[in-house]
Amino acid sequence: WEYTFDSIGDPILVHDRAGRVLRGNQRLSRLLGRGGGALVGRSVTEVLPVQNAAYKSCPYCEGVSGEGDEPDPWLPGYFLASNSTFTDPSGLQLGTVHVLKDITDRKRAEEKYRTLISSVQEGVFISTPQGRFLDFNDALLRMTGYENREELLGVDIPAAFYANTSDRERLTKLLQQHGRVADFEFEMLRKDGEIRTMLESSIAVRDAAGNVTAYQGFLLDITERKQAECEIRRRNRELMVLNSIAQTLTESMDLSDSLHRTLRQIAELFNLDATSLYLFDQEGTQLRRIAAVGHRSEFAKHFPPVSVNPELMQHIKSVRATFLPAQGLSLPPIFRDAQLKEEIVAAYVVVLWSKDHVIGGLVVGSRTPREFSAADVNLLIAVGSQISSAIERSILYEQTRQAYENLRRTQEQLLHSEKLAAVGQLISGVAHELNNPLTAILGYSQLLTSSGQMGQQGMEYADKLYKQAQRTHRIVQNLLSFGRQHKPERVPVQINQALEETLALRDYDLRMHNIRIHLDLAENLPVVSADPYQLQQVFLNMVNNAVDAILEHSTEGDLWVRTGLDGDRFSVEFTDSGPGVKDASRVFDPFYTTKPVGKGTGLGLSICYGIITEHGGIIRVRNIPARGASFTIELPRQPEASPAPSTPWQSTVLEGMDESS
Repeated sequence: WEYTFDSIGDPILVHDRAGRVLRGNQRLSRLLGRGGGALVGRSVTEVLPVQNAAYKSCPYCEGVSGEGDEPDPWLPGYFLASNSTFTDPSGLQLGTVHVLKDITDRKRAEEKYRTLISSVQEGVFISTPQGRFLDFNDALLRMTGYENREELLGVDIPAAFYANTSDRERLTKLLQQHGRVADFEFEMLRKDGEIRTMLESSIAVRDAAGNVTAYQGFLLDITERKQAECEIRRRNRELMVLNSIAQTLTESMDLSDSLHRTLRQIAELFNLDATSLYLFDQEGTQLRRIAAVGHRSEFAKHFPPVSVNPELMQHIKSVRATFLPAQGLSLPPIFRDAQLKEEIVAAYVVVLWSKDHVIGGLVVGSRTPREFSAADVNLLIAVGSQISSAIERSILYEQTRQAYENLRRTQEQLLHSEKLAAVGQLISGVAHELNNPLTAILGYSQLLTSSGQMGQQGMEYADKLYKQAQRTHRIVQNLLSFGRQHKPERVPVQINQALEETLALRDYDLRMHNIRIHLDLAENLPVVSADPYQLQQVFLNMVNNAVDAILEHSTEGDLWVRTGLDGDRFSVEFTDSGPGVKDASRVFDPFYTTKPVGKGTGLGLSICYGIITEHGGIIRVRNIPARGASFTIELPRQPEASPAPSTPWQSTVLEGMDESS
């Protein structure tokens, strides 16, 4: 028995009721550094000195030591005491046997495990199924925002830990059914009220009967990751929208349609109630709305051009503003009225820049209070930049198209001029050929009249023959005059005579097209210093345009021609019964025409404007109700400018005869 007692690996201490050592095995003696016989008969207080830990008779009986939580005060390491009393046959207690289980290696392993758990970033925990923490690491304490372990140990997990109690119910149901969960996502409520997104991976611990006794697992805070994922998704969506807007703005040259579709995309992306786009006119003083989406009231749908405060524009340019709240700007009152009628409570302006110039603004509005994040502001500015680029491309395209159209018309004009020059040569040749028979007709008609061999009726016929021959002769002379080239020179000119000679050239055509001429020529007009051929070119162009305008909408019409003198200025007025001019501000622009392709080049009225201006006069046009277009030419009695040198498009009168506006 003694051999068996000494062979036990754990220290054994036996003492009586008085606290005297009855027996100790070899392991206890070695740990205390004494022989086995040196222990027997001594009091426990001698073997285990009280100064190491305070107790009365036996530290293991009194629970001062032997719990295994702390190192043993007398034995090297951690020991867990197992206490058993022994009695005599009558049941009287004789003493106590202490078997001290050496748990030093286990405690060291637990310490290593605890150190490892404490160092990980994930929250590690053990909790009861009812919802109380049994243990956890420091990472979990930091995640939850509680100040100390005792505070967190007292937390009711289902009530205070979950932002949505339904998440706790789903989690416990999964653990009950499957015994484990992996990457279970839920929102955790910190002590300070902040909501964090968590991932839990845990298992259900069961006893031998299969009942769940605890939950243990890991918690990972993925709030920043979720925010980053949301930001990435938002940025991807923004890039997709930007790409879509860029495609919308570039796929069509119909700027109005592209801008309307772009505004709808902006409203959808930013959840806006109303968006509108405004552009400045060429002078940069008036703002005109060119596209709008989301407006309800008739007042806002019909927005007139408005002038902007110059001081506001100066301020925007000085700071190169790109995004401004509309509430703080000194905008015209009509903007405030439109916002009130549309119930817009939050509005912002994205300034559209083209290099160093402000070309307009993108206005975005919401019927509920709204603030934009920095990312949203940057995105709106990027959209505004795309819109500015699209407008610039549209303007460049229009300028290129106009330049190409002008070039095409110039080429047509050159070809037209060459054809007219050839026609002029042909007319000159025909007129020369007609002169000889006309001279013979005039001579013979005079001989018949003076011969005295004809009766009264024959005399009348000969007289009519002579007069018609003279009329034909004048027409031939006018054609010869027009067919020749003349250097511009100022000579005294009778305006009425120049008009009558011009009308005589078109007399046959006027009668054939049933166009009635109404002359109201002032009598006794003084002469004007002018180039007669250039004036006839202007008058002929006026008549040609009037005939074309009348015949465009009718098979007959009227042309009123009036001359007069007002003070020191002559006036010549041509009024037709046509439909009038469509755009009076552009009729004198080069290449502007409303006639079909091939009918006119758009240079006629521009040439007329240049000729009258060189003579110190003015030419203007207006529409008269119940009639049509009315062109008025005013010339000074004394020239206000010296004759200008000849230009190619003024070299011959014939080149301007068929020019049209």
